[in-house]
Amino acid sequence: MDDIDALRQEWAEYWGMPPHKGIGRTMLEKSLTYKKRQAGGEGLTPKHQARLERLMKDYKRNHTCFDGDANPIKPGTKLLRDWKGKRHVVVVKTVGFEYNNTHYKSLSAIANTITGTRWNGHLFFGLK
Repeated sequence: MDDIDALRQEWAEYWGMPPHKGIGRTMLEKSLTYKKRQAGGEGLTPKHQARLERLMKDYKRNHTCFDGDANPIKPGTKLLRDWKGKRHVVVVKTVGFEYNNTHYKSLSAIANTITGTRWNGHLFFGLK
């Protein structure tokens, strides 16, 4: 059995259902760590627990509920961000984004290019 297959199987045992096909190794590991901590008596705040339970309920009802469009921003939209005295303009494309005449798959990659550090692109451009 492949290492990721074993991880997915262990995740399914702790969560009581198979993981979504789009969950990668890092998220599997983090959520499994959480579930193990929870089993040991450590857990979330009541507010976060309620949100997690709502999300899990949605997922149990429909395993594809989180498969929505990865880029709900309409093509042609311009995203503006001022960073260290310079204005940065990103154009949303049908697939991906354009910044400084270069195509990018994600806003996070553009934020990294602009700042030199890792960012959540949607957060960096004020979309979250």
